Amino acid sequence: MTFLRRQEECAIDPFTSDTVLRRCETALRVDGATDAGTRVYSPGDWPSQQATLPQIKLRIARESRVSLGRSGAPQFTTTATIRILVEAQAFAEADDAGAAKAQDYAWRMKRQVEVAIINSYPLFREIQQLASMRSDLAYNADGATHIAGIQMDLDFEFYEGPESFAPIAASTISDVLISPTNYAPASVDVVMREPPCS
Repeated sequence: MTFLRRQEECAIDPFTSDTVLRRCETALRVDGATDAGTRVYSPGDWPSQQATLPQIKLRIARESRVSLGRSGAPQFTTTATIRILVEAQAFAEADDAGAAKAQDYAWRMKRQVEVAIINSYPLFREIQQLASMRSDLAYNADGATHIAGIQMDLDFEFYEGPESFAPIAASTISDVLISPTNYAPASVDVVMREPPCS
């Protein structure tokens, strides 16, 4: 899809749970932030492959809003729970040393994730607080390797006011261009035009 007008010309995007997710993802992708490097995926719904480990997956696990009052414009304290899955592996060794290495590797990456997110100025200048963090560890032995994973749930609190719920201007489809290819399905290009700012 090609937008013929930039949306930024019309309005600034509100701060939402998706914004929190994107800021976390950006913090984790910074060069050298974690041992996973650029292997940071959102939502990370595909099964893990040993060739891609170590890796980090993150998604919005839940969102809740608590009203700040009965009268006036709607205002909320919103809590976005960002679920981060850290996965690492180590080769099997005598006396289960491979499992211990995988566990240590996963815990080290967990610490790297915490440091990267807590030191993210673009994220923390927008939220009210990081209300809580919970972590669970799991193991799996698959042939010659041990896989350790840590599930982290981070609860971010932030304010949402009436500006967060302003109507979103709909785009109208003006042209549909269909071009044949050597294989099915044919590709479809949709040209969308942004409505003028009101």
